Amino acid sequence: MGLFTDFEADVGGAQRKVISSAVAPLRRSDGDDGIPLANGATRPFRVTRQWSAPAGHYPERWYLVAPESREVLHEGPERLVLIWGLQAPTEVTDEVREPIPLEPGAYKLFFALGGLSGGDVDVEAFEAGGG
Repeated sequence: MGLFTDFEADVGGAQRKVISSAVAPLRRSDGDDGIPLANGATRPFRVTRQWSAPAGHYPERWYLVAPESREVLHEGPERLVLIWGLQAPTEVTDEVREPIPLEPGAYKLFFALGGLSGGDVDVEAFEAGGG
């Protein structure tokens, strides 16, 4: 008998999840985290996430959602990403430079890999100072 005879691995499900994420302004003068706004629209910001999933190529995308209504307000770009595997987190980053109409407040970003949810993060949209 082997050492792991009583061990049963949990390998059910899709085994894809975001293990860390960050949403931050591109301009340091706009702060360290969240989505900066000016005149009812976003200023440039970055969405970074690290995926843990079985190795392979997957379509990947994120969604900006109003938490109360669960309405999708914006879909990030879809791309085909190469995931390195469960033990090697794969980082994906998008820079959003085109303004998105948005009001100050709390939102959620949902992350999808291969059409399946891999997690979400709370994010605050705030009125940025300066020009």
